[in-house]
Formats: sequence, structure tokens, C-alpha cells
Amino acid sequence: MYVEPGISIAGHVVTSLQLLIAGALLLCVAAILMEYRRDLKATLRQSGVTDRLAEDLGRIASALERIANQPADSAIREAGRKSAATIGTPVEKTPEAEPASEEAHRVAYSIFGR
Repeated sequence: MYVEPGISIAGHVVTSLQLLIAGALLLCVAAILMEYRRDLKATLRQSGVTDRLAEDLGRIASALERIANQPADSAIREAGRKSAATIGTPVEKTPEAEPASEEAHRVAYSIFGR
């Protein structure tokens, strides 16, 4: 029984040594391209826009922390005081309001008003 010395690809016989050399060359080319790409990285520089954005994000974060740090007990006590003050006072019948239109109550989705 005859064993062929390599793999037949498109009518050409390719040996395992040739495949090994081709793989090594491809790895070298990939390493060179990755090294070249490393030199093309962008760097962020400090500017007025990034400073303003950092200030706005800082203000938003501190406001959210203040809201989160308020204990729920104080809100419950405050609601209890308001309801205790209204007990015993006559309740005025309020007329039913018409539902608001979609245009009247638009909510901005960002701090920039877009």
C-alpha cells in the first residue's frame, strides 16, 4: 500500500512541513500587524468639553447619592404628619381634571434637552 507524502489540495501535494512553515508565517504577519496597530491608538486630551461633561456627571452623581441617602423613615413620618393635619378638616370635592395631552408633558431624555 502506497502512502502519499502529504495532503492533496487542488491537485497539489502539500507536506506537513510546508503547512507548518505557512502557519508560522501567518502568525508572524499577525504579530507584526498587531504591533503596528498598537502604535495607532488614540489618546484623550483634556479639553473644555470633557471638563464640563465631568462636572455635569459629578453633579448628577452627587444628587443621586443625596436622594439615596435620605432615610425612608423621614418620608413616612412626613406623610404621617400631613395626613394627621388633614384629619378632621372637611374634604373639598375637587373637580375631575381632563387628561393631559401627550404634547403638554414631554420629558427630556437627557440633560442637554434633546
